[in-house]
Amino acid sequence: MSNHAILDNITHKDLKIIPGYRQGQGFEASVARVFPVEFSELQMEYPIFLTRNKETGHFEPVVLLGLSKNENLFLSPGVWDARYIPLTIEREPFLIGFQETVESGIPKRNPVVHIELDHPKVSRTEGEPVFLEHGGESPLLERISSVLMTIHQGKEINEAFSKLLVGLDLVESSAMEYSLANGEKHTLGGLHVINEKRLSELNGSALEALHSPGHLRSIYMMLASLPNFRKLIDRKNAILSLEAG
Repeated sequence: MSNHAILDNITHKDLKIIPGYRQGQGFEASVARVFPVEFSELQMEYPIFLTRNKETGHFEPVVLLGLSKNENLFLSPGVWDARYIPLTIEREPFLIGFQETVESGIPKRNPVVHIELDHPKVSRTEGEPVFLEHGGESPLLERISSVLMTIHQGKEINEAFSKLLVGLDLVESSAMEYSLANGEKHTLGGLHVINEKRLSELNGSALEALHSPGHLRSIYMMLASLPNFRKLIDRKNAILSLEAG
């Protein structure tokens, strides 16, 4: 059960965040939701796919971190083995919540920073402080606030991106087949990619609809990221080799 609370500099004045990314801290996941604003960094490290959100029906971009459930091949002892960490990973244990207010008689929901108090990275004895001695935001919290705002804005961008891709019939299902060095053969389902043939056949107005909000660039970075799937297989084979002795 989650234990979220609105972050404040009185109740949480002594809170600290343990740095790094370790096994047992909740990062054992095979995918991470991502946003177009970070594609230029992501495409150098991870394969970027689309998955369908069962609640909204929209397609959401994700990066693949592992080849099986609860597997993160980028988790090494105390470090994240990549130059760039997805924003939805970096923001842990913080998240955006909403606070109900009334302004001029009109109810509003304002985004505010929440913290998961039971998260393994939260401590009162070690790590980086969340607040400064006299209550100001620490550099850590300033960075996290920026990350959370980018995520908040990115959700709307992802939705618009999905609607445009679906409207132009550019999304197709992809079953990723692969073989491991030990001879095992697998198929990874539930993923979607951009149909390159349909993309190449788009007319000028359709291309402009993609280019104007920056989505055409995002599409090409997604396509450029796909060879990183091979790197995931290499990571998996390296682990299997170590386990085999």
